[in-house]
Amino acid sequence: MKSTIFFILALSSSLTILAGNGFEPSVCGRSSVSGQISFSNTPFASGAATAKKTFNSAEFIYGKLELSSGTIKEVFKIKDKENTPAFLKCEFTILQNGEVVSYGSSKDFILVKDESKDAAFINFDVMPEAAKASTVYSMLDDFSAGIGFTPMPNMIFNAHLPDGNYKVHVKIYSETMDAYGSLQNEEKWPNIEGEFDYKFNEEDAEKILANRLLIRDNILENAFRYDKLPPVFSNPGKLTDPAATAAKILAILKRDLPEREIIKWVAESYSGPVWSIANDDYGLPKYKYFNPHVWMAYKIKGKCYIGNVTLLQPYAGGGTYAALQVAFTSSGSVPDKGIDCIKVK
Repeated sequence: MKSTIFFILALSSSLTILAGNGFEPSVCGRSSVSGQISFSNTPFASGAATAKKTFNSAEFIYGKLELSSGTIKEVFKIKDKENTPAFLKCEFTILQNGEVVSYGSSKDFILVKDESKDAAFINFDVMPEAAKASTVYSMLDDFSAGIGFTPMPNMIFNAHLPDGNYKVHVKIYSETMDAYGSLQNEEKWPNIEGEFDYKFNEEDAEKILANRLLIRDNILENAFRYDKLPPVFSNPGKLTDPAATAAKILAILKRDLPEREIIKWVAESYSGPVWSIANDDYGLPKYKYFNPHVWMAYKIKGKCYIGNVTLLQPYAGGGTYAALQVAFTSSGSVPDKGIDCIKVK
């Protein structure tokens, strides 16, 4: 987990550094999409939000993009791609006296969930309360890295923002392609812009930065959840090797993962060789690993998750191998995806 956090912060810093080295965000553009972006100190999804144009640094802030007509998918020309998440681009910029502050701009991808694609609006977090954070931002369009951050708190962290009055500009847009699959000129990208005034007090920085880490943890756990067990559980592979029987695998999972309550597990269906041998630089065996991943639904601290593990047998010498053990878990770098415990059947 520590390596993931470092990677997220390093990536975030690399993007915001651009603003301190002459990077000029498009804050002078004009919306090409008919609609508006509103801001509130209450989540718009709650139904009790009142739009505001001025905030102070002690407040939480949420945004809402509303279209005058059409759906998010239609207006922003989002194309469905198999196994690829739908997204828009979101650009935050912090300005003071008309100038972008150092490290004060961030361009990121924002996940568009299925229920939002066919709606005429999309809610998004600006400076959310951690427990209410719901927007998934990423620095990569496949959402494989940088998940768990929110741009504006990260910009404040990187900029060491001093006391003062600022303007925060938000632009949401889509980088569209032409009929030949080439990226269109920027002036053709559908976009919509909004802004608000922001009074910052350094005394609020400690709270903002602490909340930033809580947001990260919340989004990392809830960004992508299973709404049902993955297909691997209904189409498991057959266990035919005496070194990796069902009884042995279950015993290994319980021994090597004692903090997890294993609710259900299967070995995935695999058509290749059951075992592969890893050799050292001298061509001598180090271990052999069980090629099918073992998938698990498990509970930890009252919450349920879906993940998988790789099993191996260390080389014991003389052409023999030691007992089976867990080598790697899917939660080694990022948390496993959650699932409601009631849906594990």
